[in-house]
Amino acid sequence: MDADELERRLNAHREVLTALVAALARGDGGDILERLAQETLFMNGQEDPGVLPSEAFALEQAHADEIRRIVDAARQRAKQA
Repeated sequence: MDADELERRLNAHREVLTALVAALARGDGGDILERLAQETLFMNGQEDPGVLPSEAFALEQAHADEIRRIVDAARQRAKQA
């Protein structure tokens, strides 16, 4: 894992942690997984972005992918509980 990938993953974890703490502070953590899942839907406003994503799009997609992995793992753990 290179430094850029590590930074993207760390930023995604920060975003998830911030969302969790904010939901707990508001007392409405019930739909937190759904709200986090919405963070994985990256929209760049282009109808046809082309075959090769731009670097900025690739960074956003990697960020969204990390959040998706966290949400998926949380849902699996919740099913086991």
